[in-house]
This record gives sequence, C-alpha cells and structure tokens, in this order.
Amino acid sequence: MAQNLATANLEDDEPLYDAAKVVVRIDDKLVTYYNGQDMVSVTWTTDNVTMDVDAQGNGSSVMNHDDRGTITFHLNRASQAWQDMLDYGVSTGYHKIDISTPYEHIYTSKALLTKKPDINVTGGSQTVEPGFSCTRITLEKNTTD
Repeated sequence: MAQNLATANLEDDEPLYDAAKVVVRIDDKLVTYYNGQDMVSVTWTTDNVTMDVDAQGNGSSVMNHDDRGTITFHLNRASQAWQDMLDYGVSTGYHKIDISTPYEHIYTSKALLTKKPDINVTGGSQTVEPGFSCTRITLEKNTTD
C-alpha cells in the first residue's frame, strides 16, 4: 500500500545533529567557547587526484598524497584555548589537534600556528580565528557514535 506523503512522518528519516556532541581538542585540552555558530573549519591544500588533458584530448590522472591543510578555530577571545594560543606565538613547536563530530573524525599531530590572526576590537562579541597549518590532516568516518 502506498504511503501518503502528507501523513508520513518525514522527520523520522532526518538525522538529528547535536553540536554538543562535537569534541575539539588541541594538545589534549578540550576547546570551548566559540564565536557563535562556527566552531572549526578544515581546508585541504590540494586535490586528492589531479587530471591533465593534452591538446588531443588524451587524459591522465595522478594520485596526490599531499594531505596538507589548514585548521581554523572560530573562538571567543575569552576562550581558554585562545589564551593558551597566545603563549604559542609563531613558533616551530608542533601541536596536536583532534576533532570528533557525530559524522567524522579529523586529526593531525603536526599543526603550527603559522601567523597571528587578525583581531578587531569592537563593541560586540570579541572573536578571533587562529589558523594552524598542518602537514597532514586525516579524515575518517566516525565509528564511535
């Protein structure tokens, strides 16, 4: 028997995302107190595969084993994590970052705070976005939830 879409409970099929289940750590310390909705952004520097096509349309594909990228924290400046980062400065000391969401696990053991972030002093919420350059960012499906 066909189900009437008007009476079907479509919400039952929708996953319920809970940001409180996201756990972010830097050097094994829990990161808290973000700047509104955004917590962390992850960007990889290069594609996993590159493709070239010659003048006659012959293509070749190359696997790329470069997992460099940037992890940017979106923090309130009162966050203890930001206070700790102020002590890092632009240094050669590596930091470990671990991000676990209900969907994925993202981590690196070689992250550097490569430049001081821009800071704006305003009448609103005081935020900062420090970015860490990473030699290898690993992305896996989260299997712990």
